[in-house]
Parts: sequence; C-alpha cells; structure tokens
Amino acid sequence: MYLVDEQIKARLPELRIQTEIGHLFEADSQVQPCSIDLRLSPVYWRPRRRPRKVIDLTRSRLLEVSPRRNWDRHELGSGESLSIRPGELVLGRVYEHLTIPDDCAGALEGRSSFARMGLSVHATGGFINPGWSGHMPLTLVNNGVATLRLPGYLPICQLMLVALASNPSRTYGAGGLRSKYLDDDGGPSYWWRDKVIGNLLAELGRSDVILDLQERLLQKIGVPPDDVLERLELFVAGRSASAFGNVDELLEGFVRREDRKKMYDTIIRRAAIASLPVMLSATISSLFVHPIGVLHYIVWIITALTIPFAILAVRDSPSEYLGRRELAELERRSNQQAIA
Repeated sequence: MYLVDEQIKARLPELRIQTEIGHLFEADSQVQPCSIDLRLSPVYWRPRRRPRKVIDLTRSRLLEVSPRRNWDRHELGSGESLSIRPGELVLGRVYEHLTIPDDCAGALEGRSSFARMGLSVHATGGFINPGWSGHMPLTLVNNGVATLRLPGYLPICQLMLVALASNPSRTYGAGGLRSKYLDDDGGPSYWWRDKVIGNLLAELGRSDVILDLQERLLQKIGVPPDDVLERLELFVAGRSASAFGNVDELLEGFVRREDRKKMYDTIIRRAAIASLPVMLSATISSLFVHPIGVLHYIVWIITALTIPFAILAVRDSPSEYLGRRELAELERRSNQQAIA
C-alpha cells in the first residue's frame, strides 16, 4: 500500500530529511498526492576520459583498494548546470539525505517530464530497503539527440513510500546482512561487497588464488598511486595465477614493464620539448632564404604542430611509475608501517 500525501506528511519526522540552508526541504511544494519530489544534488561523478574497457567482476581486490579511481567527482557551483551529451552516462544523486522508516520500503522513479526529453533518470535499482539512509544514487543517461543541461536542485525524481505488512526482523545495515551502502553518498558501485558475489566467486574458484595473490601483493608494497594501481590491476588480470610462482616474480615482471614505460615516456617528453627550439630556429632561418617555396611551408607547418606538443610536455607532470627505484621506496615505507 502506497502512502498518500497526508500520511507522508505525518511520517516526515521519521524520514529525517537533511538539507542545507538555502535549499531547505519544503513539504508543501515537494509532497505530492502519493510521492515526494526529490531534487538533483550538485554533486555528481563522470567516468574518466580513458575508462576501462573491461571491469572484471571476478577480480575485485585491487579495485577495492581505490574503488572510485575510474570516476571523477564534481560539484556544481552557483548558477552552473550539469551537461549530459547524447548517449552519455553520469552518476548523480538525490540532494536530500533521508532515512526509510523501518515499517516501509521505498520506490524511486524518474519523472515523466524528463523522460519525454530522452533523459533516463533512474537506471539503477529503484527499490529501497527499510532502514536505509543516505543520498539515493541516480544513473543519468541521455537517450535523446540533444545535449541536456540540468541545474542543481532540479526536482528530478519522486519517492513513493510503501507500507509493509509488518516490521522486518532485520533492517538495512543489520549485522550479518553485509549491507554495502550504509549512509550512502550516492557514488559509484561497491559491487564486490555483496556476499552473494563473494560466494559465487568462491564457487567458481576465482577468489582463492588470485585474490590471495593480490592481497599478498598489497601487503608487500602498500597502496601505490592510482595510475600505477590501474596498470598493476590490468597486468594481474591478464595473467593466470600459475603464471607466477610467487609475488616477487609477479612484481619483477611488472617492474620491468614499468621501467620500460618510464624510459619511453621520458624519451618522448624530452624529444617534444627539444623539438620546439630546433623547429623555431629552422623557421627563423627559412625567412632569410628566398624565394619562398614548398619547403618553407613544410617547415612552418611542422613548427606549428610542434608547439602544442611541447607545451603539453612542459605543463604535464611526468607520470607516476612503479619501477625498481619506486618499488624499493614503497617496500621501505611498508616495512616502516609494519614495524610501527
């Protein structure tokens, strides 16, 4: 049975809706005949520019160390809007922080007005367990043909409260349930915390050797920077557990690859920086050579193309690596922390 407006208003204290000054919850305008209008938070997440092509649900340990490194968190300023291009996915969240009463379940749905623009406001699971609290996550997908700009605090979805036949014996977050989203901030997924997935991986024989190898690897080196962790995860995922006799052999192979990458990146960066003065000199010299011919234009074009690459090489800091020198430093820090 869905609660209606007067019932919802009577239960508002139990919902414990929290908002900030300037954008307070207004029951008179937000409580509808059988739902509550909830607003879009200015906080959202976008996938990184080079998202991973594969997320392997059988290998979770290295992802769990830094779970949101594939996402960039953003927050709209005053007067700013969230732009979603056609076909683009953005993780948003509900602005209101709320709690579902123990004798109710929640159902979150998008609004028809936005669906008619091609915006899928709710592609995640819309069911909310009794006892859950936090900012409900929203998956925003633009299925239309035009870019949509959404201002913060837009009433973008609606919450229905469903009365239960009786109070459940355990509410969300109770011991033994291994609830993944206690006081949820609405951010990216913590899928690996699901006990059913853990049991499935155990049945598949995927969680014992590989996860144990990853665990020992992290114990040895600590937690490396996100870029290094990303490459390390891909390196481990591309090999079977039998490919290495132990963690040291795995690290040896990865460190060799990292040192090669560091060498190639350094050569390319230095070459980009050094090429600019060479090409500028060639361009200046060409101005004193007459008549102007095809060779002059080739030199000028190459110089023009060299400028942005040289600027990027100067401005961008060198990437982080896990070569032999960096590995020795990480192991030293890890040993010091173990002693402490």
